[in-house]
Amino acid sequence: MRTAYIVLGSLLFLCLLPVLVALAALALTGPMGCTSDGPALSNCTLFGTDWSGAMTMATMLHWLGIVTLPFAALFALTLLLLALVHLIRTLRR
Repeated sequence: MRTAYIVLGSLLFLCLLPVLVALAALALTGPMGCTSDGPALSNCTLFGTDWSGAMTMATMLHWLGIVTLPFAALFALTLLLLALVHLIRTLRR
């Protein structure tokens, strides 16, 4: 049973990862001094190197959530059902 929790929790984290990366990238755009040129970012410098392409890609990664978030909801529901079954079995003893 513990293995199922670990596997489903890991899959849930992987499904949420694109949205989490996009949120982290959006939080870093201000301190990095990025300027928005439409959908692209420019002048994103960190330690003297330009990270504009990587930051643009990371901020657009939330679109992958359209595919992964329904799976995340399915895994979360499965985890809740497993926890409920485990709780019922524990209370019956």
